[in-house]
Amino acid sequence: MPSIDYETPGGVPSPMALPPLVQPASRTDRVRDALRQAILDGALPPGRALVERELAEMYGVSKTPVREALKQLRATGLVEMNAYQGVSVRRPDDRLVRELYTARCAAEPEAVRLAVELHGAAPHARARRALEDAAALIGAGETQGLGIANRRFHRELYTACDNSFLCAFLDQLQDLTAFVAGLGWRLQATFEEEATEHAAILEAMEQGDADRAEELTRAHIRKAQRTLAGALGAEK
Repeated sequence: MPSIDYETPGGVPSPMALPPLVQPASRTDRVRDALRQAILDGALPPGRALVERELAEMYGVSKTPVREALKQLRATGLVEMNAYQGVSVRRPDDRLVRELYTARCAAEPEAVRLAVELHGAAPHARARRALEDAAALIGAGETQGLGIANRRFHRELYTACDNSFLCAFLDQLQDLTAFVAGLGWRLQATFEEEATEHAAILEAMEQGDADRAEELTRAHIRKAQRTLAGALGAEK
């Protein structure tokens, strides 16, 4: 197959090949990120009403960027519309946990397997760093940021598969997984057990054992689902 020449006849690179300008974060982005962090940290608990006027006053912006930020957060599943067309932080229920973890279980273990098959026995420095960061948070008793640290660890594992479709699908589940996991830890602290499971998965990956890495990842997700479902059930 002939190669495609992306240069103009005079040998000057086409403008379309140049990198785009980096745009500064908009007010919408800043509001969205602040609300996302507050939800994941538990500062905004499930069921908390998110009133545009109040949020606009709090962040010193108009209601427009707040409204757009809430739309974006709704797309991630972190917030939901209620019967009166208001917006509130999502209340996790049995169906959400079942569907979320079933989706993860269908895709993430396979992504981990593909990653091991692609790279073989090799150190995974970024995943190990994420694991160490999570351990440091546990050791310091600073569990607020643990959900995001654990999501970072999982993402380092599955993105190593180098499959853009699998990665994009799992990326869509990241915020919601951190949200429900954080809620589960506040009801029943299991993060130390999960840290041990994470270490075992990483060890299997670095040893090049695709079967074991896949098996451990699937067992880890299923156990987390059972634990969370039990914690939510006990709260009712």
